[in-house]
Amino acid sequence: MDLITIKYPKNFEDEYLQQIISDEVNIYRSEVSIINKYLNRKNNNISSSSYKRRHSFLNFFKRIIKSLYFFPDTDKGWINKYNIDNLKNDYNIIISSSDTKTSHFVAKKVLKKLKGVEWYQIWGDPWKDDINLNKLDKLRVRFYEKHMLRKASKIFYVSLPTTKAMSEKYKQYSNKIFYLGRSFLNECKGREINIDKDLIFTYTGSINKNRNITNLISKIEDHNISNDRKIHLNIYGACSKEVKELLDNYDFVSLKGIVGYKNILEIYKDSDVLLFIDNGDNTTQIPGKLYDYFGTDRPIYALVENYNNPVTQFILSTKRCVVNKNSIDNIDFNFLNNLKKESVMKDYSGKSLAKKLINYES
Repeated sequence: MDLITIKYPKNFEDEYLQQIISDEVNIYRSEVSIINKYLNRKNNNISSSSYKRRHSFLNFFKRIIKSLYFFPDTDKGWINKYNIDNLKNDYNIIISSSDTKTSHFVAKKVLKKLKGVEWYQIWGDPWKDDINLNKLDKLRVRFYEKHMLRKASKIFYVSLPTTKAMSEKYKQYSNKIFYLGRSFLNECKGREINIDKDLIFTYTGSINKNRNITNLISKIEDHNISNDRKIHLNIYGACSKEVKELLDNYDFVSLKGIVGYKNILEIYKDSDVLLFIDNGDNTTQIPGKLYDYFGTDRPIYALVENYNNPVTQFILSTKRCVVNKNSIDNIDFNFLNNLKKESVMKDYSGKSLAKKLINYES
């Protein structure tokens, strides 16, 4: 197996994930200088308000340039940086997986030199539904999304609701659109669930105003006032400034920041409940953290905006989560009285998904 990817700055790579890649995989990394500059600048971002005010026009101009030049994404340079001469094997299948969408453009260019090879595309969100797209990008995406799908031998989406939506939208390609799901990397089995001690709720991933956590915070506060068995909420991931300011007011909430994958496994093992909060009604995409949770034996508590939307229907169909509507009146902690270890969902293991991908029949 050969893997074409980008050479990222060391501080943006997970050392553990690098170490567990099989020696049988040949990795060809292309250095895209603009990516290094962009990521390092982002990492060292100057956040003072006076700086931002002085440079607001410059930032606006940069956004226009980025939109005009850096399409499909900031790593556009990768399309011309990879070396086709490195690819010496005879291939049956080429797989391109987004994000970023640039991977599909690289695969398309590779396939011009490799005739008779099947092209499998893996997609997350519908591209044109990306909330970060401006009007110009939306016009280009409308063309290129359809163009890429037309070229594919098989098209896989990692969300069942998205798969159904895209099959309906692109009926002419529906016979080659399939649901794949996303895999968890490692099974994770932890300690016994706390019966008499305080409970640890763990949330992994970004937290912002699009994921309403305020109702849960209010309910935890009420619970802790009236119960000896307290709830502690640990959040691992990026947190928006406004949400951080809110959460800093509560002593039962700990913001742990971004941690590596190996550490996350240990965190899961020491958790009593894993928390999932959906993105609201305007998406068919399932956040990746849910699939990571499926690889554990921890109870999963899912807060959703609407019981009837496709994402919630998928979550309910797994029968793996306790699901409540994300409102003060509907968040109910009665399930805490019957907490126990759950079963790992082996259908979402990497091995299972790889077999499904390779053996999928139209």
